[in-house]
Amino acid sequence: GRQKLRLRGSAMLPLAAIAKLSLLLALPATHAVAVCGVDVPHAKVSPASRALDSSDWPEAFPYTAKDLTPMMAGNDGFFYFLPKFVQHAGEECRDSLTRFYEAVLPASGEGDVLDLCSSWTSHYPSGWRPSPPRRCVALGLNPLELLANPSKTEWRVQDLNKDPQLPYADAAFDLVTNSLSVDYMTRPLELFEETHRVLRPGGLACMAFTNRCFPTKVVPIWTAPFTEASHAKIVGAYFRYSADWAEVGVADVSPDGWVGQRDPMV
Repeated sequence: GRQKLRLRGSAMLPLAAIAKLSLLLALPATHAVAVCGVDVPHAKVSPASRALDSSDWPEAFPYTAKDLTPMMAGNDGFFYFLPKFVQHAGEECRDSLTRFYEAVLPASGEGDVLDLCSSWTSHYPSGWRPSPPRRCVALGLNPLELLANPSKTEWRVQDLNKDPQLPYADAAFDLVTNSLSVDYMTRPLELFEETHRVLRPGGLACMAFTNRCFPTKVVPIWTAPFTEASHAKIVGAYFRYSADWAEVGVADVSPDGWVGQRDPMV
């Protein structure tokens, strides 16, 4: 079963459909798997998708400041000063993430979206862009990359490790995404609390990750152990200890194939 948490008030807020690509060989899904109330057609059951089934959570947040301090700590704005117009996951992995976003994105005229740690692509479906007055905010570190993002209606440069407070009103968005960067967050509880604040009741926060990273920039707990199930547990803890999320779930949407043939996607 999925770990369920209470949401503020009476509304139910599906929490993290953590889009994950697993490293295991898995059979293709024959029907949609429901994660946090969302049908994800290509999700599959795996150790990663079951990572949050256990209820043995400690009373307090289990990670220390040392656990969240990367080898190369410091000014992320300087690290990303030059644009990096590159991909950070394999093609099949990226396609699978885009299919996941097809399942969770609102219709272009029906919702507002915030993409955290954004870049020149949000991995949203081709042609998806909100119709006014709806908006898609791309918030990231490099202005040239953000300008090139085809899904955004507006953009903002902000180092979330330096300042995790989001400059948006309460209940401003229907969906918040973070593609392939949650492993770099050094102040996750503050950021996830802010994510909860800016989401509308019934909104969804999706943190997508794979197994590629800058080793000197990820938080140390991400590499010990370096498994998709462990990563899902870490991100699940960020949600659990940050705010009263309604539900946390994991969608393993990894492409089919053996380890080494493709990247995982969760």
